[in-house]
Amino acid sequence: MRQEENPPPRRLGSATRRIVMRFAEVVCPPQVRTGGLAGQVLAEFESLLDVVPPAVRSSARAGLVAFDRGARLYLPARGRRFVHVADDVADAYYRAVLARRGAGLALQRVKGLVVMCYYELPEVKEQLGYRPDAYIAAVSQRRLKSYGAQIRAGEAAALAPGDPVPGTPRDAPDGQP
Repeated sequence: MRQEENPPPRRLGSATRRIVMRFAEVVCPPQVRTGGLAGQVLAEFESLLDVVPPAVRSSARAGLVAFDRGARLYLPARGRRFVHVADDVADAYYRAVLARRGAGLALQRVKGLVVMCYYELPEVKEQLGYRPDAYIAAVSQRRLKSYGAQIRAGEAAALAPGDPVPGTPRDAPDGQP
C-alpha cells in the first residue's frame, strides 16, 4: 500500500507575507529585525497555519490584512498601509488598535501566534538556554524506575494476541457481543 505523502505547506500570498514579517518586527523582540529572523518567523507562522483549523487560518489571514489596510485610517500613517509606515508609527498604530476592545482582542490573539512562532525558532531557544532534552531524559528514567513494572504489564495486556476488543464480554467468540 502506498504511503500518503504530506502535501507541501500552503504559503501565504506575497502581500500577506509582507504583513506578517512587518507585524513580527513590531510585536516580537528587537532580535527579529537585528538578527534577520523575520523570514524564519514567517516560515514558522506558515507552518503553524497549516495545522490549525481552517477557521483560525482564515481569520488570522483576514485579521492581518484588515490590520494592514486599517492603518490608512490612522492619521499619523497619512494614508499608508501598516507595511509602509515608519517603525515609530507602526508601533503606535499597533498599540492604538490593541487598546480597542473588539479589534484589540483579535489582534492580541494573532500577536500570540506570531510571538509563539518567534520563540519556536532554534536560534531563539538556544539564546534563551532552553534545552529540555536532559530534563526530559531524567524524568523519563525516574518514571521508568517508579512505574516500569506497571507500564510493561499494561503494554503486555494491551498487546496480547487474541484479546477481545475493549468493552466486549470475554466469553464472546471473536470479540462479538
